[in-house]
Amino acid sequence: MLPKLKSLAVFAKVAETGSFSAAANVLGISAPVVSQHISQLEETLDTALIYRSTRSLTLTGAGQRLSIHAQNMLDAAETGLEELQNVMNSPRGKLSVAMPTFMASPKFMKLLAAFCDMYPDVILEITYEIGHHNLNESGYDLAIQFGDLSDSNFMVKKLTDGHGCLFAAPELVKKLGHVHVPGDLHAKGYPFICEIGWDQLDLYKTDGSGEEYHGRHNSKFWCDNGEAKKQMALLGRGVTLLPEMYVAQEVMNGTLVQILPGWTTEQINVYAVWPRNAGSRSLTRLFINFLSVSIADVKKSPELALAGQ
Repeated sequence: MLPKLKSLAVFAKVAETGSFSAAANVLGISAPVVSQHISQLEETLDTALIYRSTRSLTLTGAGQRLSIHAQNMLDAAETGLEELQNVMNSPRGKLSVAMPTFMASPKFMKLLAAFCDMYPDVILEITYEIGHHNLNESGYDLAIQFGDLSDSNFMVKKLTDGHGCLFAAPELVKKLGHVHVPGDLHAKGYPFICEIGWDQLDLYKTDGSGEEYHGRHNSKFWCDNGEAKKQMALLGRGVTLLPEMYVAQEVMNGTLVQILPGWTTEQINVYAVWPRNAGSRSLTRLFINFLSVSIADVKKSPELALAGQ
């Protein structure tokens, strides 16, 4: 089928220009190649399409009928290519993205707003979910994920990294007492607000000493949503582990305080994950490139980071 379509496109140009040489110039191929395509098409159809002479060529009756359909095909293809080119030059369309809930923080929302301002014809559809997505089944164009993605079957690009830290409402700290070392959490009876499936508390001291702490959670509330964890912590129902960027505003206004500021989780890498067939000029790649540059700018400029909180 594809060879026939190529020959049909060549035939359409011959019919339009009136000669093999003119069609060859338009298509960027040689006149003998044009002649070969026409001959192959005539052989396939078992009918003459063009009467050739030394000075001119004339379409046969079959050639005249076929030229109408061939030209319509070529016009449709060229229109589609031009439309796609226009879309890429001035991006438009819908982009569906799955993100973890911590990316609903003010800093990231500011980046999304900037993207919408820069590309007003692009419709962003954001779903805040946790976990790793099979993009072939979920229908998302792109997912933002964290953790180990070394075995991913998709394209992967690291966007940023960070650490999880412990936070609680100041009223809870006042009630149960200040925590100086991780063991105080259990000794003072601090309840935990936990991620489902993460019942182990692994902390690492940030002073370079290599000191570690590994313990079990004392939790009566489990969930799979970062916003729910934060809201329960704001209600004074326990200590929770969240990225610093996600609670920056609450820490700034004093509704949450960091517990054990000298301890964090291991580094958590955040990645963009997308299907391998997303072209370099697709909306998916446009969004990834925008996030990469914007996040790098924020990390390099503290004043931008503060403005985004």
